[in-house]
Amino acid sequence: NAVWTMTSLMGFEALIRGLPVTCLGMPFYAGWGATEDRVEVPERRKAFCGKMYNSLSEGGQIVQIAHAALIAYPRYMDPHTGAACPVETMLDILQHPSAPRRGLPNRVLAKGQGVLASQSWLWRR
Repeated sequence: NAVWTMTSLMGFEALIRGLPVTCLGMPFYAGWGATEDRVEVPERRKAFCGKMYNSLSEGGQIVQIAHAALIAYPRYMDPHTGAACPVETMLDILQHPSAPRRGLPNRVLAKGQGVLASQSWLWRR
């Protein structure tokens, strides 16, 4: 029904779902008026995403924070080309993933990974 958090993304997911969030720490979404903050949060830089945060209206905070955290701030890379791509391209890739090709090389790789899974002592020291 509600989330109390210090630094968790669970609070961000709760905000997106419309649940009340109380912050006992300073996650990135604290201090914008969308959460109940129990610690003093320093004033955030207003130029973070241009003029986006200059006018956080009631109810609009969550949309603007989600836009900043998921669209405006991160850089997405196309896994096929290795080049930067817009978020729309990444969404298309996630909606239509390309399956690994069938064949002997992938089968041998899968079997090798299965055998090595129980041998973690080789690389965990």
